[in-house]
Amino acid sequence: MINICFMGNPKFALQTLDILYKDENINLKLVVSGKDKKRSRNKFSPTPVKKYAEDNGIRVETPDSVNTEDFVKMLKDLEIDYIVVVAFGQLIKNILLDNFKDRIINLHPSLLPLYRGASPMQFTLLNGDEKTAATAMLIEKAMDSGDILIQREMDIDPSDDYFDLEDKLGKIGAEAIRDALLNFDQVYENRIVQDDDKATYCTKIDKEMGRIDWNRTSRQILDQIRALVGFPVAFFDYKGQNAKVHKASLGDLKGKPGEILAANKKDKIVIGTGDGSIRIEKIQFPGKKAMDTASFLLGNEIEVGFVLEND
Repeated sequence: MINICFMGNPKFALQTLDILYKDENINLKLVVSGKDKKRSRNKFSPTPVKKYAEDNGIRVETPDSVNTEDFVKMLKDLEIDYIVVVAFGQLIKNILLDNFKDRIINLHPSLLPLYRGASPMQFTLLNGDEKTAATAMLIEKAMDSGDILIQREMDIDPSDDYFDLEDKLGKIGAEAIRDALLNFDQVYENRIVQDDDKATYCTKIDKEMGRIDWNRTSRQILDQIRALVGFPVAFFDYKGQNAKVHKASLGDLKGKPGEILAANKKDKIVIGTGDGSIRIEKIQFPGKKAMDTASFLLGNEIEVGFVLEND
């Protein structure tokens, strides 16, 4: 039986947590996650990972730092063989790396060495890539530079958005982590050293990255929309209102970049781009829920011919 500690926070980590918890050859002895977050009116909510652990009776801890002597002692007392890390948030430092050398396994959702960093799935979509991967890798001191144990590639459908990628990579990534644990000696012997010369890096996503520039190509704008549908959601200014675009497709009309070419139940909202147009399928205005554009237009008017700013 393999004793493991699992570290993670968001929804993306749940498929890996679930597959490890349910495997009869793996003993999930400890889950480590972030502290509860304040939501509203002094109410606090646990991370998705912590909630899963509590719902299934798994011991869960939320330390301020995992890089302490006390935490290492806890892991040793539990006779932990491997630490699995999936979107945890805390930096793993030397005290853990030294005590669990080559036994800390991370899931990174990219075709490493491409897209090291905080937002690989978003940048994969932003750049219009046709392939990506879930990579089970060893953690070392440098960011996402550890040896690759297992890398499972997948094709990206042109319609896939961030949530689709999160689900698909979460599934194959969970299987990769499980297989790496169950066959560790073999995959460790055949591990692949990353080529640092081919490495690319991605930054954190900020709100301003969601602003649509209508001078860009239709494909670039669609990639922006599908990449940022989780946060911050691609947006544009319409007469002083911040309009968020949750879903769009290629349009078949042409006009000036930013020109509203159609706004009706049949065509929905079509806006000109640098090389054509896009059709907005799902939209959200301030104070309203995101809704199908045809439904939105039943009670709201959008001025055809109006040209959106491109600053």
